[in-house]
Amino acid sequence: MLQQFSWQHFLVAISLLTLIWYVAVILIFYRKELKSFLKGKPSEEPTDKPLPHYWDDKVDEFPVETDDDLMGKSKMPEGVSVIDMEELQFSEPEDKTEKLGLVSDVIEEIKLIFKILGQEDGNKQDFLKLIGEVKNRYPKIASSPSLPQINEFILSNASFHLSPEELEDLW
Repeated sequence: MLQQFSWQHFLVAISLLTLIWYVAVILIFYRKELKSFLKGKPSEEPTDKPLPHYWDDKVDEFPVETDDDLMGKSKMPEGVSVIDMEELQFSEPEDKTEKLGLVSDVIEEIKLIFKILGQEDGNKQDFLKLIGEVKNRYPKIASSPSLPQINEFILSNASFHLSPEELEDLW
């Protein structure tokens, strides 16, 4: 049965149904606008005034907010101040960053030395030789304030005895 319809018949039927649909929508929903359009009068512009509601007489109108609150402006917490963007700066001494990086690098080198000594059954002389290379790579470590912590790390991880004099001579 569908083979009896051609594309031309289909398109004509769809066009007529679409036209009937839009005419019905215009007549139902846009009747006032259509009448004013046919009479040649401009359509009424919507106003910015809100629609009336039955509860309008029961609602108090709130005053427009101003800069001054009822209780005054809030106080900033102690130690906090408002500054311009140009005044903002972060200060951290470069030495602190370098020293922290230096100490962590030296400790990693010492961990590597202890690992090598453990794998190859190294002794005190091997340790002193390898730590000498670390000393040459990081000469600033001798003046580091973290040197006692580094020495304590060496004492706690060394498999041999080191005297305090030997520790002082390492750096």
